Amino acid sequence: MENWGLITYRETALLYNPAVSSNGDKEWVATVISHELAHMWFGNLVTMKWWNDLWLNEGFATYVSYLGAHYAEPTWNMRDLIVINEIIGVMAVDALASSHPLSSKEVDVLKPEHISELFDSITYSKGAAVLRMLSEFITETVFSKGLHTYLEEFKYNNTVYTDLWKHLQMAVNNTDIKLPRPLEVIMNRWILQMGFPVVTIDTQTGKITQKHFLLDPDSPVDRPSEFNYEWFVPISWSKTGGAEQQHWLLEKEDMNKDMILGTNESLVANINMKGFYRVNYDSENWERLLAKLSSKHEDIPVINRAQIIDDAFNLARAKMVNTTLALRTTKYLHKEVDYMPWNTATRNLDYFFLMFDRSEVYGPMQAYIKKQVTPLFDHFEVLTLNWTKIPEKHTDQYNQVNAISLACSTGVKACNALTTGWFEEWRQNPANNTISPNLKSTVYCSAIAAGGRREWDFAWSMYKNATIASEAQKLMYALSCTKEPWLLNRSVALT
Repeated sequence: MENWGLITYRETALLYNPAVSSNGDKEWVATVISHELAHMWFGNLVTMKWWNDLWLNEGFATYVSYLGAHYAEPTWNMRDLIVINEIIGVMAVDALASSHPLSSKEVDVLKPEHISELFDSITYSKGAAVLRMLSEFITETVFSKGLHTYLEEFKYNNTVYTDLWKHLQMAVNNTDIKLPRPLEVIMNRWILQMGFPVVTIDTQTGKITQKHFLLDPDSPVDRPSEFNYEWFVPISWSKTGGAEQQHWLLEKEDMNKDMILGTNESLVANINMKGFYRVNYDSENWERLLAKLSSKHEDIPVINRAQIIDDAFNLARAKMVNTTLALRTTKYLHKEVDYMPWNTATRNLDYFFLMFDRSEVYGPMQAYIKKQVTPLFDHFEVLTLNWTKIPEKHTDQYNQVNAISLACSTGVKACNALTTGWFEEWRQNPANNTISPNLKSTVYCSAIAAGGRREWDFAWSMYKNATIASEAQKLMYALSCTKEPWLLNRSVALT
């Protein structure tokens, strides 16, 4: 809690012990501390007038927490990890017909339950995503200057969102930045209506269109919008090998002849996912992007490789592209070693496994993922000197977990031998757990999934005796990985 002068924490958000805490535990501690410190300015020094603008507190603290963590740990790549940790996840929520705007009317938030409902991913994560988008198109320097005067004028006082727009506009006015509309007019469309657009670019004609993106396009949207679910969209884009360019989509439809492709060119939009929207293309450009992924995937920025996968799968769920196209975005993964594309692919394929785990296609799906992940598993075996070292890069430590988890779950024999061997060594000597803290969750889970009552009983006894909260959490999660229904039932009954 961000009490002014006395921030209070639960154990898992403050205590870090390298002997037992994972890389993820360390990142969580850093971002939570950064988040609560940010509240000293956004929430305490300057407080929103009423709960309907809660995002002014929590969206800011979430966004700034990544800047703070980046300042403390510049090698962690936290500025990019906000895409995986916050933005992609909240897009799935905001694409539902049941979503809500970031800011509502004061009269709509009168009861305690109304206030409680606002403490959700829209307020935290979408708030952060929209502020990040704003910071990108006016530049971080101008964004910081606007915040400085905003905090200075309203210190020890209350604000509404229009006060923020006023000060950011003042900062923009002192630069050469040319916005197509006043900043307030642009941003109100992002905070006063729920959802976000899908931007479709036809690289054969240069035509650009937008529409409200819904995962279920047949869902009735009961919440009217004064803006008719249209946005002013800052589109960053580039062609193969070309410089990044900017185009503002201010209508439902527009034209940009510069987006027409020449021979052997492809186009990527929403560079580094700076904007809060999805992107669809004509079939020709989709094919060229798939070809580029297959031939030289490094030519596409790593965040955009993740974005292409995530956009394609979500567009397929919304019936805007066929599912085959979405699945084809994963064909190049046997050459991919970066964390973000693998994380995004795993999230989206998990949905397929959930839908098809009792059908005849489950076996071929498992075989396909096994084929794609085996090179990644082998890559980390070499990188870690036969699993004896911890990868240096923060994101590589995360992707090592992905490699082991996917390889074991799809039946890579070397993986199952590795995890069950580590777990058995610990079971034989409970006082000496040599499993790397980063790998504990996935090793515990894989070994319990491959084992039976003996492994489950051992994990249960270690859970009961755990004195460190983060270790107890890992064991509690692992207990649910068993394939035995009666042990699953026991997990529910006992935990």
